[in-house]
Amino acid sequence: MIQAVIMDVDGVIVGKKSGINFPLPNVLVIKALRRLNEKGIPVILCTAKFNHAVKEIIIQAELRNPHITDGGALIIDPLNEKIVKKHVFPKDLARTIVEQVLSQNFYTEVYGVNDYYLQKDHIGKFTEKRIKILQKEHTAVDSLLDKIDEIEVIKIINFAHTSEDRLQINKLLDQFSEKIHVIWSHHPATLPAENTVITIKGVSKKDAALEVLDYLKISPSETLGVGDTIADWNFMSLCKYVGVVGDASQELKDLSRTKGEGNYYFSPSVDEDGFLEIVDYFKDK
Repeated sequence: MIQAVIMDVDGVIVGKKSGINFPLPNVLVIKALRRLNEKGIPVILCTAKFNHAVKEIIIQAELRNPHITDGGALIIDPLNEKIVKKHVFPKDLARTIVEQVLSQNFYTEVYGVNDYYLQKDHIGKFTEKRIKILQKEHTAVDSLLDKIDEIEVIKIINFAHTSEDRLQINKLLDQFSEKIHVIWSHHPATLPAENTVITIKGVSKKDAALEVLDYLKISPSETLGVGDTIADWNFMSLCKYVGVVGDASQELKDLSRTKGEGNYYFSPSVDEDGFLEIVDYFKDK
């Protein structure tokens, strides 16, 4: 039987329809999450997003268990007021990475546990979209490099607005490959922009998922993983059962089929509340 659900957020239960599934999921999805929890099935949100951006979902759905945020750098249980785990950058490493990306003027956000920081000269229309997504306003600073000495950095995000930007960011980050973990992500509301999620080495959604399942004493063989992009396979690969929302990633679908007949399901998009079909399909598993 399925004893837990680990799921991505953006593109899975949060879309881009303002007031319908953005910035919070459709009310029907919130109710489905709450029902799972009431049945004793922990629903673990597993996202690269800033932890503040998912707290209202956790509150409304009454999800009283740990959740994975900030690409695995933070595991929190907001309703029980717990920080289960946090992974902090060495200051020299954080400073060097930020210095490299800022030298090429890439839009960069630096995250602590409770706040995120943005350089004043990067603030613009794109920032307004980010505030709506993150559900919290940034702290504006004259210099991110100066601010790093004052905070515990758990995550760094850079944005690519073109394929050339992405190639250039990858090239800048390659020199740190032995010290950091990097995935590329996006939000439906800011496409075609893509963004890095940079955490320290050994920190990822997969590592955090294992930590949370161990904390809850639940096996991956009893777990349903739900995502929408190939980056989500990082944690979905652990789970016996998987659900894919939307048609964005054929590669993710192909990998999901390796779980075996009856152990995977492909649903419609987030804008069609595809997650509800996944819940219905696996309700008797």
